[in-house]
Amino acid sequence: MTAFEFVFSFFGLVLGLSVAEILTGFARVLREHGKIRLGWLTPLLGLILLTDLITFWTNAWAIRDSLPASFAVLAFGMAIAGVYFLAASLVFPIAAGAWPELDHHFMRNKALVIGGVIAANWLMTLGLWLLFGNPLHDWAAVAMPIAFTVPGLALIFARSARLCLGIELAILALYVVNQFV
Repeated sequence: MTAFEFVFSFFGLVLGLSVAEILTGFARVLREHGKIRLGWLTPLLGLILLTDLITFWTNAWAIRDSLPASFAVLAFGMAIAGVYFLAASLVFPIAAGAWPELDHHFMRNKALVIGGVIAANWLMTLGLWLLFGNPLHDWAAVAMPIAFTVPGLALIFARSARLCLGIELAILALYVVNQFV
């Protein structure tokens, strides 16, 4: 077993549970179709978190040969995975019927979800810095967390549903652009 396999088997499970939590939440609200108003804000929030989880997973793969199997790496990875899981658990309501309008649930929980994604991204950046030294030699390693943080903070403080929708679409576009840069 390689160091990466050892490390990733430990916190990869929690990342997988995060994905399952989002998909299960979406399934719960789909079961309530006709009883609740789904809207776009909550599903897009789930898509943002799923996309960020995929990005984290691919970033972890990119450093697989350099990742030591140590307590510090396991603890740091678990902290990031734990933040993702907590954020994922808040995207969709547990009792979908309690929220006849999912946009209200979104407005109540978006700060915790997006704040969690921002925290996970900066924890990853800090982890890379601690493992490999100054991250400024790789502009993308610093640019992407900054590029997400700015609209993420705007989404946290936005009060208009239309503005939130526009910001969510902009964040998703950032992920697409990042794949080609």
